[in-house]
Amino acid sequence: MKELIKRPLIILSIFLFILLIFVRYQILDLTNGDHQLILTWYDFLKQNGVIGLADDDFSNYPPAYLYLLWIFTLVSDFITPAHALKIIPTLFDIISAVAIFKIARLKFDDDKPYLLTVIFLLLPTVTFNSTGWGQIDSAYGCFLLVCFYFLLKEKPLHAMLAFGFAFSFKAQAIFLLPFLGIMFLWKKINWYYFFIPPIIYILFALPTIFLGRSWENILLLYVGQAGQFQNLARYAPNLYFVIPNDYFHPVFEIGFGIFIISMLAWAWINWKANPPFTQKKIALTALASVALVPFLLPKMLDRYFYPADILAFAVAILLPELWFMPLMFQISSGLVYLIFPFGFPPLMALPGAFINTALVIVIIRRQLKSLKEENES
Repeated sequence: MKELIKRPLIILSIFLFILLIFVRYQILDLTNGDHQLILTWYDFLKQNGVIGLADDDFSNYPPAYLYLLWIFTLVSDFITPAHALKIIPTLFDIISAVAIFKIARLKFDDDKPYLLTVIFLLLPTVTFNSTGWGQIDSAYGCFLLVCFYFLLKEKPLHAMLAFGFAFSFKAQAIFLLPFLGIMFLWKKINWYYFFIPPIIYILFALPTIFLGRSWENILLLYVGQAGQFQNLARYAPNLYFVIPNDYFHPVFEIGFGIFIISMLAWAWINWKANPPFTQKKIALTALASVALVPFLLPKMLDRYFYPADILAFAVAILLPELWFMPLMFQISSGLVYLIFPFGFPPLMALPGAFINTALVIVIIRRQLKSLKEENES
């Protein structure tokens, strides 16, 4: 006990962890339209059993998630369907927590990593996304954090394996892809490692293929998701939100063209700079990737800045002077999280869009400035 008293950060971490359990328990029974939709998938799998995974039409989510949904139908006598849908993504928060702890260990050798890990789990969008909303952004987000960690450790094979798991849960994992492309240009990732993610995706899908699901459905699943709605920004806090949807065409085509040109220009600048390999360079480039992609792309959803939310926290651990970035991402994403689940007016996304505009400008300026500084040093 005396040893514990000498470690105030551990005591604070324990207190915050208790608060974390209390908060998550309080929001466990919240429901929303998305939650109700996924419950229909759960009911389908409960009624049809494992053979239901062969169906092409009952869900537009990849097999990796549907396996977990089916597994929880087997314990429906102990865990209610509504709670199962919240527990699944909450379990992935544990993987995120481990990744954050490991990243913090790269910076600190005292008790700070324990405190930072609990604070991460208390972040509003992290807490609400999984335990409150029942979304599975944590399922791919946690593996993006693991991928980031392994690249900091200069283990590209492990990083691409983690990215493959992320991509197998959600297509939005590709928000980190421009960063991985730059790592390839910097000769930190071998070109053949980029075959790993699609291979992992196919391996995850094989059991459903054997059960009878079509190859066409598996291979075009994410393409189908991309064509689901015709909105320039579905509550996403980017500048497309301020453009009336009446101008979907040609704004979508112009916006997509701007995205491609911007990514190519950014990649070229980074390739030509080719600065020394440092944690600062890796951290800022990764954050720039997950912030730029959902900001520049049209047809983004309210939750698509989740990778930026969590990676900004990881980057601020390594670069404490950027403490304001995770705070501001929490505000911008938190505002739009009020719209769909709680029925707040869509205009809540407007200040979020302006906040993210300022953040993207700051991130890109700092990232490009760091390239110049490191080349001159």
